[in-house]
Amino acid sequence: MISMRNVTPVVSILGIISLLGCATQYQAYDGPKLSSEKVAVVNGATNFLPGTTSLSISSVDGKSFSPYQGSIEVLPGRHVLGVQHYFHGGGGLVAKGEVTLDAQAGKTYQLASKSDGNYVTFSVAEAANVK
Repeated sequence: MISMRNVTPVVSILGIISLLGCATQYQAYDGPKLSSEKVAVVNGATNFLPGTTSLSISSVDGKSFSPYQGSIEVLPGRHVLGVQHYFHGGGGLVAKGEVTLDAQAGKTYQLASKSDGNYVTFSVAEAANVK
């Protein structure tokens, strides 16, 4: 039997790891790190709870990532992003696809997916600025 006393520290640690992972972006371009005004950020969605969906970035312009990334920085311009949708429940539903992004410097973009039966579609849009 699992007691709440044993579960609470594990859930707390997973929450901290999740927050730390969301706070950093993977640099998906060669060369030195550039300031946030010179790159675009693309965010997926990282969820771990049953019944939720995660969106990960599996590649940019044909360059694969292992492990998949939840947030990346790209240079301005057109990019083809490989995306993975994972539904946490019922054995997990995995769908892979691509989206095209015309990235602008200093902008943040959010990946989205929509599931309709056996079909999953992907999209990317500029995120609302929260200040």
